[in-house]
Order: sequence, then structure tokens, then C-alpha cells
Amino acid sequence: MSAVRVRPARLDEAALLAEMANDLNEHVGIYGRPFTAAIVRADGFGDGAAFTPVVAERGGAVVGYAFFTLGYNTDIAARSMWLHDIFVTPSARGRGVGLALMAAVAAETLRLGGRSLEWGVHSANTGALEFYRRLGASGGEARVMGVSGERLRALASGGRPGPAAS
Repeated sequence: MSAVRVRPARLDEAALLAEMANDLNEHVGIYGRPFTAAIVRADGFGDGAAFTPVVAERGGAVVGYAFFTLGYNTDIAARSMWLHDIFVTPSARGRGVGLALMAAVAAETLRLGGRSLEWGVHSANTGALEFYRRLGASGGEARVMGVSGERLRALASGGRPGPAAS
């Protein structure tokens, strides 16, 4: 079995990252495949990057990725890393790839002065929930919520968005 190597993603891997990010979305029931190589290049690389992408390789092939951003946790008054996504291709699951990605993001969190690493997980993603429990992660009472599209525009203009569709 080959070792897992985690490294910074390269700009020329944007199409692959977009494909895997869309696969993750579909895995958790989000359809439409919104990621494109152009979006990953614009948002994951350069001076104005919105997230940092890393990839995991086994046997020279990219088999997973993580997207993360340094932020702040007001609950503990300290810098905190937010893990947006972690994905391992189905054929590489159970082979240490997810653990290697999580360890790399945790190390980057500490390197940048972060005191916590946090993420959201879809409740239907039972495999991910079990993986995170094995890492010693615990769930809090907070729920990740947000607005987008028309609701975001209405809120930004001072209006009250209508109720969310169920």
C-alpha cells in the first residue's frame, strides 16, 4: 500500500478539484454541479483567495482534497480554521487519506496560530460522521445557517426575505 502525501494544490489541478467538489456535493444530495475550473482558480488561488486547497496523493494520483480558511471563533476568542470541504474518492476511502488530509489541515491551523479546527457535516453523511467521531470530534449545539440568492439580496437591501422553502 502506498503512502499518502498531502501537498498544496496546483493551479493546473483546478478542473480536477472542481470535479471532486461537485462529486462531494452530489454525495450529500446537492445537485447542479456548480463548481468549474474557473471558479476554483479564481477562489482558491492568488492574492484574493477565498479558501486554501490541498490535495492528497496515493501512488502519484490525486485521491482527495480539502478546502479551508482561517477565521475567528468568538466562542473562544481565538483564531480558528474552518474546513469547508474534505473529500476522498470512493476507491481510496478507508486507506488513511481522510486522516492525512485532516492532519495536514490541523497542522496548518496550529502553524497559523489557530486554536480550533471546525467544520460542518450533513447529518445524512453517516460515513463522515463516523469518521469524525473516530478522530475525537464532538458536535456542538450550533447549527450552520445561511442565506443565498434572492434571500441574500433582500436581506442586504434591508428587506426581510420570505420564509425558506421546506
